[in-house]
Amino acid sequence: MISNVLEQQTRESIARQPLLRLYGTEAHVLRLGYVELKVPVKDFMLRTAGIVNGGVLAALADSAAGYALSTLDESLPYLLTIEFKINFLVAAKGDTILASGRVLKNGRTLGVAKADLFMLEGERNTLVATALVTLIKRQNHGSSNS
Repeated sequence: MISNVLEQQTRESIARQPLLRLYGTEAHVLRLGYVELKVPVKDFMLRTAGIVNGGVLAALADSAAGYALSTLDESLPYLLTIEFKINFLVAAKGDTILASGRVLKNGRTLGVAKADLFMLEGERNTLVATALVTLIKRQNHGSSNS
């Protein structure tokens, strides 16, 4: 179970991220080594065919993976993505994006997390992309947006 302090820190950190704010991201689930971010689909996220742009999905995969790793350390280290691989599985159509991140390996310097992206529409829940993300931990980042 995640501590109340860490949950509050994580929610505040998500709220400070300009891109996640623009997307309207909500921290839906926060557990040790696992997060779910929910995002309502907005017109600016769509390609002309009504499909969510892959860049939007990639950004959410990266964020979900990073925040999953951050739930394991109350000092909230600054995490930098050093490797990122995403597979787009089907066209992303729906009302809401759900990005789940799960830690696979939490090392002293590096962490590896998996992110799955689902499109929600009514009762339907469709896996549209999956990503593998490697992050490096840094303590001093010199930014107020961590």
